[in-house]
Amino acid sequence: MLKRENKKLKIFIVGDFHSKIHEQALYEAFLKLGYETDKFSWHDYFGGFLFRNPETEKHPLKLIYYKTQNKFIFGPVVWKINKDLIACIKMEKPDLVFIYSGNLIFTETIKQIKKSGATIFGYNNDDPFSKKHPFYMWRHFLKAILYYDHIFAYRQKNLSDYKKIGYNRVSLLRAYYIKERNFFIANLPANKYVCDVIFAGHWENDGRDEYIKAIIEAGINFKLYGPEWRRSKYYNFFRNKLGYEINSLKDDYNLSLNSAKIALVFLSKLNNDTYTRRCFEITAAKTFMLSEYTDDLNSIFKQGEEAEYFGTKEEMLQKIKYYLEHNEERERIASGGYQRLLKDRHEVLDRVKEILKVYQSYILR
Repeated sequence: MLKRENKKLKIFIVGDFHSKIHEQALYEAFLKLGYETDKFSWHDYFGGFLFRNPETEKHPLKLIYYKTQNKFIFGPVVWKINKDLIACIKMEKPDLVFIYSGNLIFTETIKQIKKSGATIFGYNNDDPFSKKHPFYMWRHFLKAILYYDHIFAYRQKNLSDYKKIGYNRVSLLRAYYIKERNFFIANLPANKYVCDVIFAGHWENDGRDEYIKAIIEAGINFKLYGPEWRRSKYYNFFRNKLGYEINSLKDDYNLSLNSAKIALVFLSKLNNDTYTRRCFEITAAKTFMLSEYTDDLNSIFKQGEEAEYFGTKEEMLQKIKYYLEHNEERERIASGGYQRLLKDRHEVLDRVKEILKVYQSYILR
C-alpha cells in the first residue's frame, strides 16, 4: 500500500471523551497536525448519570441503571455503543481507528471494524493486567487484544504483559503534557493556591494519606486537591487542618502547580505505575518535582539535576525541609526538569507523531 498524504488520511478516535486531557487531547492534536479527524464518544450514552449531580439525584433508579451497566460492562447501553460504533465506522470509512481505553468494546466489534479495512490501534491509561482491578473491568479488552493491529502501552510493565500472552505488536506511548494547559506563569498573580508544598492528585488506598498527614503535622505550608479524598480515613483531619473541602481542581490546576515551591508525585499502586502524567505537568510549570522514586522516572528526570525523589516518609520530609531552605538549588533543579521536558519532547503533539509513525510502518508493509 502506498503512503497516503496527510490530507487524505482519515482518523477516528473512539473513547469516553469525558476529559479534556485524554481522548479529546489526542483528537485536537491530530486536527492541529492537519489530519481529517472524527470521534465516537460513548459518554453521552449513559445519559449524564455516571457522576452524581443535582439532576441524577432526582432519578435514583436511572442512576443505578446506567452506572451498573458502565461498571459491569453489559446491558442494552453497552450493546448499543458497540452496534453504533460499527455502523459509524462503516459510514465514515476511516483509515485509522484509535480506541482509547476500550474496555466497553467487544471482540466482535473489533472484527467488524477490521472488515471495513481500517487499521485499529488501542491504548489504555490504566493497567489492564493489574490484579487489583476487578476481573470484569477489562474482560472484553483482554479477549479482543489479538485482533488489534497495534497496541500502545502506557507503562513499561505492560510491554512484557502483552508479550507474555503472545501479543508482540506493542510499543510504549507515555503520557504527555498539553502546552495550552500546562505552562509556566511568569507573572504569577496573588491567589489562594500559593504554598510551599502541594499535592494535586487523587486519593488511593496506598498509604499516600499517611505521607500527607506527616507533612501537615510537621507544620509545612501545604495544599491538597484532587478527587476521592473523602474516602481517606484522615479526611476530617485534613479538612480541619487545611480549612477547606478537598475537591478536584479544574481550570485552576496549572495555576496551583505554578503557585507551589514543591509539587509532590505519588504513583498509583493500583496501576503499577513507575511514572505518571503529573511528572510532565509539574515540570511544564517549572515547579520543583518531588516524587516517589522509580528507576523509570529517574531515567526521564535525573535525580538531583532535574527532579528529586524519596523512598520513605522520613526522606520525603527531610527533602522538603532541605529544598525549602535552599532556594537556589531548588530553582536550579526545577529549571533542569523544564529543560529536559522540552528536550525530550513530551507534549501531546509529540505523542501523536509517534502514533503516526507506527501507522506509516503498517501501511508501508
